[in-house]
Amino acid sequence: METTSARGRALAAQKPTFLDVLADLWDPQSNPNGIVNLGLAENTLMHAEMKEFANANIHIDGHALTYGDGFSGSHRLKKAISHFLNRYFSPWTALRPSDLAITSGVSNALECCAWALADAGDHILVGRPYFNAFKTIFGSRPGIELLEVSFGTIDPFSMAAIDEYERAYAAAKSNGVRIKAVLLCSPHNPLGRCYSEDILKEYMRFCSRNGLHLISDEIYAMSVWRNPRMSDAPGFKSILSMNVREFMDPSMVHVVWGLSKDFGSTGLRIGCLISPFNSVFLEAVEGISLYNFPSSVADQLASRLLLADGFTEQYISTNQHRLAESYEFATDFLQSHSIPYKDCNAAFFIWMNLGAAMKDATATDKEILAKLSGERVYIAPGTAYAGEEAGWFRMVFGHPPHILEEGLNRLVRAIQSKN
Repeated sequence: METTSARGRALAAQKPTFLDVLADLWDPQSNPNGIVNLGLAENTLMHAEMKEFANANIHIDGHALTYGDGFSGSHRLKKAISHFLNRYFSPWTALRPSDLAITSGVSNALECCAWALADAGDHILVGRPYFNAFKTIFGSRPGIELLEVSFGTIDPFSMAAIDEYERAYAAAKSNGVRIKAVLLCSPHNPLGRCYSEDILKEYMRFCSRNGLHLISDEIYAMSVWRNPRMSDAPGFKSILSMNVREFMDPSMVHVVWGLSKDFGSTGLRIGCLISPFNSVFLEAVEGISLYNFPSSVADQLASRLLLADGFTEQYISTNQHRLAESYEFATDFLQSHSIPYKDCNAAFFIWMNLGAAMKDATATDKEILAKLSGERVYIAPGTAYAGEEAGWFRMVFGHPPHILEEGLNRLVRAIQSKN
């Protein structure tokens, strides 16, 4: 007799494989045979600075031990995030605390979009490849499907790519598929590039023509850095900084951001949903805020962080410098071992073609993963990101040199192995 429901068994089958990685992480002293994690999108380059700030600024009061100001973030945190976004995202209209809701991470903020903008069985357009968790964020609980847009040899950041969205939308509509929104990730995960202002305008026009919401995931906004090989590549441009009214109904534009990536704090679980022109949408988010309630301790720390202008300015500058150095270190290594990759200038991962570098040219992605696992290094396969070609993997470089070097050496041993 089964002790769980059919739904429970289906959820058990979805247990992320990286949980086993986290349970056995490599450490040169305490766990030298552990797994080197170059798969999860975490930036550990600034942990020393963040730990110092956190340890000096956690001061809990009685208010933090209650339900506080409600389930969608304290008044102080909403003011702090508005202050930060007004400073760094250059919004067309200055943001107010009432324009946003705080959630326990950006994944929660995206799930709120699914609950409040679409009904079960509806679809959201997203271009390939895309962040692997989008499927579970939109699908597991809200029941929203992703409709993938393929590009083939077309640059996903070009005007021609929007033609592929048009084709995908038209085909879906003719088949009776309900599309509610376009989901953009800029800076992009896993490609590490930004959409230009002209392209963002065209996506808004596309949404306007077809009555679609635009959800802009800007979680890597401050993690853009200088790559000398991409001197003409667009930098980060927030949808918030544009006069949206010129291109689409502003009530159908929604942005998410949080601390996980730009402040190397995936464990703090602070995200936010910004929708300045749709109060009903934010009220819907309040309706389920009990399930997205951020920790009051994290709330207080984030408030102090985002109001500390001197610290955030220095942090962002240093972080971008270290990311550029780590990227150079990693790509020099890949070049020296003839491993093809796509250049980028944002976030902290590299889209690389391990299939093209394998000793065994016939190796499948599953076989490459097995070889990596045998060498005790974790790198995410492109198949998890709906990559269009076999052999591609996403490697995270946002780590100090000793971690990168250990992981990359294990990677090379894996792809050079004949067994």
